[in-house]
Amino acid sequence: MVSTLDTLTEILERLNKTGRVNASIVADDEGFLIASAVRPGIDEKVAAVMGSIIHDAADRAKDELALGAIRDITLRCKGGTMVCKSTILKDGRPVVLAALLPKETRFFIRAVNKALREIETALQELEV
Repeated sequence: MVSTLDTLTEILERLNKTGRVNASIVADDEGFLIASAVRPGIDEKVAAVMGSIIHDAADRAKDELALGAIRDITLRCKGGTMVCKSTILKDGRPVVLAALLPKETRFFIRAVNKALREIETALQELEV
């Protein structure tokens, strides 16, 4: 029997291949790593914490500015891009998908959205 963690890891590995992603992680709202698929040289725990911090800051900003629901958060830098998207667990807590992309990766939203839908399905099986 395949565990939810194994399923999440497979989804992230597939995202890394199809989305030309260097690293992808799933973390809870406090930055604790749930699952990851990263290339050597990337600290998965740092990526998990940063993804959660960025998501939390954006969540507060959208509330204060009445912007509506967050679709995605994109941090574009000279060396690459970080994309954060979230889904909600049964208990109401957000879970963040963060993907780190090299600077040459341009088209990634479809691959990230597909991975998030698959993650949502896998997380529905968890008892929280």
